[in-house]
Amino acid sequence: MQDKNNYYITRWNPLETNLRLYHVLNGKRTQLKSVDIETDAAAWHTIHVKARGNKIVVSFDGKPLIETEDTTFANAGKIGLWTKADASTAFDDLKIVNLAP
Repeated sequence: MQDKNNYYITRWNPLETNLRLYHVLNGKRTQLKSVDIETDAAAWHTIHVKARGNKIVVSFDGKPLIETEDTTFANAGKIGLWTKADASTAFDDLKIVNLAP
């Protein structure tokens, strides 16, 4: 996240049965990749996002499902957690690792 109008989003939506990666540039959201995923919405799951250089890999429960390259944001930024108002979501065990040389 660079600021409130410029960031990446990784979103799992069990109701729509998909996992998606977006970037938001100047407040406009653009979908980069999407995969269909059906799983138990009531169980705990792990979402892992690895961003190194322009490569982004999103894994769900240890399985890489989205791999892409994007150069929209070249510099490191902040991280945030987001959920929609009608969602029943909990976050646990957040880890941030800087792998920069």
